[in-house]
Amino acid sequence: MIRALAAMVLLVCLLEASAARAEIRGWAADTGLRVEWTPGLTKRGQTQISGYVYNERDQWAANPRLLVEALDSAGQVIASTLFSAVSDVPPRSRSYFESPVPGGAASYRVTVRSVDWRGYGAAGGG
Repeated sequence: MIRALAAMVLLVCLLEASAARAEIRGWAADTGLRVEWTPGLTKRGQTQISGYVYNERDQWAANPRLLVEALDSAGQVIASTLFSAVSDVPPRSRSYFESPVPGGAASYRVTVRSVDWRGYGAAGGG
């Protein structure tokens, strides 16, 4: 029991130490969105990333798709997954997301792969 607890504490410490290297902040040049995120663990102990997609445009960012790449210590991609963010991102706002990722990576890279821009009216309809 103590070994399992010590192993979990060590894993959390390692993930926290890599969070500064793993977090990518910046604008996706062709999407108008930026992503802020950190790695962590689910309640079941699985590795995940969680964060926000920020939208500075005056349009809705519909169906944002994010690419998460797991990197080895040399910066080479060892696994990747493409997923849709949980919700559309309102104009000049943000939306939260979570995604499971492969464990054991030295770091992660998250990029916006695609988005559909919508100019919804005041009623919010499509």
